[in-house]
Amino acid sequence: MTHAATARSPWLDQRTLSPEGLAAASPQPRPVARPGSGAAVRLREPYVPREAYIEAAWQRCRDIYHLDPDHPPPGEHIGGAALKLLREERGLFERVGRVEMHRLLGQINHQVTQSAAPSRYVLMLADASGAILDAFTDSANTDCARTANMAPGFLWNERHAGVNGPGTCLHDRRARVVHREDHYFTRNSRMTCSAAPIWGANGTLLGVLDASSLDCDDSRAAQVPTIALVSMSARIIEQMHFTHSYRDCLILRFHERPELVGLPYDSLLAIDEHGTIRAVDSTVPGQLGKADHTALLGRSVAELFDLTTDRLFEHAEAEPFAIWPIAHGADRHGFASIWPAKQVRPRARAGLPGSTAQSGSGKSSAAPRAIARPQRPATPPLARFAGTDPVMADNVWRAERVMNRDINILLLGETGTGKDSFARAIHRASERHAQPFIAMSCAAIPEQLIESELFGYEAGAFTGARTGGMRGKALAAHGGTLFLDEIGDMPLSIQARLLRLLEEKEIVPLGSSTPIPVDIRVISATHRDLEALVASNDFRMDLFYRLNGVTLTMPPLRARADRAALIEQICREEASSDMTIAPDATRDLLAHDWPGNIRELRNTLRTAIAFAEGGIIERSHLPRLHNTAAPKPSLPATIPVTPPDERAHIVETLEQHHWRIAASAAALGISRNTLYRKMHRYGLMADGT
Repeated sequence: MTHAATARSPWLDQRTLSPEGLAAASPQPRPVARPGSGAAVRLREPYVPREAYIEAAWQRCRDIYHLDPDHPPPGEHIGGAALKLLREERGLFERVGRVEMHRLLGQINHQVTQSAAPSRYVLMLADASGAILDAFTDSANTDCARTANMAPGFLWNERHAGVNGPGTCLHDRRARVVHREDHYFTRNSRMTCSAAPIWGANGTLLGVLDASSLDCDDSRAAQVPTIALVSMSARIIEQMHFTHSYRDCLILRFHERPELVGLPYDSLLAIDEHGTIRAVDSTVPGQLGKADHTALLGRSVAELFDLTTDRLFEHAEAEPFAIWPIAHGADRHGFASIWPAKQVRPRARAGLPGSTAQSGSGKSSAAPRAIARPQRPATPPLARFAGTDPVMADNVWRAERVMNRDINILLLGETGTGKDSFARAIHRASERHAQPFIAMSCAAIPEQLIESELFGYEAGAFTGARTGGMRGKALAAHGGTLFLDEIGDMPLSIQARLLRLLEEKEIVPLGSSTPIPVDIRVISATHRDLEALVASNDFRMDLFYRLNGVTLTMPPLRARADRAALIEQICREEASSDMTIAPDATRDLLAHDWPGNIRELRNTLRTAIAFAEGGIIERSHLPRLHNTAAPKPSLPATIPVTPPDERAHIVETLEQHHWRIAASAAALGISRNTLYRKMHRYGLMADGT
């Protein structure tokens, strides 16, 4: 690992890892007596001034622990039943640590092989007291490691082993390099230790990971790659321990840079079934500008991020592992991914919702509560979307005719008009309802990740690829429906591969040359004008026609004839009990222009319900709408007009949008097919069209 890459790791002690810190040297080395507690004093030549943390550790060993550099005490060892009990208590920590230690030893051996020097490394995993839980090395070094007390049960804290990598790291709680004569005891003066702390959830120090070279001839500066590898492995152990400890929770992973989400660089939060933060890893407080974890635990995720609890669970259900933008704080932005709970336990039959089962002794179980999403209205049946609005009724009628045929559906409409919900309703009403519905937002995922998210990749396809690879959204939707939201934002470079998927019904994961057949139905959606994008060469024409089997335009809320009924319906869905809306509040709701459409309406009603008392939503509960101007003049397709007036309105709209059919239909609040029919009826079609 390069130093540049190391410097980006927030969990590393930058002063320890800097070349200046590691390579500090005296211009004129001279023999100096090193301090000791006994009468015998050794001279070591040449003497290089040590780092400040080494000097502080020497002072502790001399003045507090009263250790003699030349006469170390016998190694303190925990053995037999006590060691067995200790390892059982630290079972999860040891298990995940052992997995990573095997990988790390291979990396270090490869690094040493590249330098043509024999490998003399020993890896040690110790708990927070300095007790060694595991030690790994090559068979040729086993005897030397045991002689040096590098074996399970031995204590390597400073009190028992002097200045050393694991002990000094545990004391300072920072990554530390203890190089050759930095060690307090003379017998360790040819050894170099590179150690990094391992943090558990909520500020708990689990232990330390150390890589020690038994006979090191390299300089202090040469330890940069080793301490970087050790620190990276410590971070991997932290993340594995965190996700295993909270298997019943959603894991929110976030970072300021999208390409680092899902890798050891990101930050982790465990979120329970109520959207409450149960645990955070060691990097989260710093990322969110908090002093420590205590300011975060027990708070709703909605208090810290621009993310509602409902949206959190929607991401977990529909877009697990997808990466999307997220905001936190006043003006800070990043990217996040939700990893679903790995373990779901049944709720207790009695007691409070979400409480754990009662044991026979009457004591409550200490096991974490099972994650279960709060009750929310299921996606309504497709027919309910029709309501009393003719445009939506036409959309439903057309969707029902094509949903069980090999015809792709393209949903158009402004942001917030319910394209996502309509796509889910189509899936649930179709013959594929028992198969997966997999959603992917082409706008929320960074361009460089879209291809791997959609088509998957083989193990080792690129740096940072997950062990075992990833199957991708297309393969995950096999047998069901793939919903591509914001398709207009798909990069041009990926569109050719998507076209092949639609035409050949097969994918080729990154890093593979073997096609995999897939059986999927594709529904896509966008608020952009795809025809304009085709004209500007930002969207492939052949892909546009392949996606555009049938186009359904979702009308904006302001143009819907059933606004009043829709407001009442959403109010019933969001309220936990009977709720009515006062007449003046109803007038405000109906007069509002709703630029955010149904999404804005739902959020407004959700907030109003929270403030309402006595089961009535008053005008005062709608503060955002107080200054709402009178509704803008509009001519929804549902308002009866005489044919000449309607023809003039259509012509005016077409001219305003330069006769672009999709944009004109959206402005009129009707589908493209309906607009074509009206144009034909009023003689607006060119001859032969």
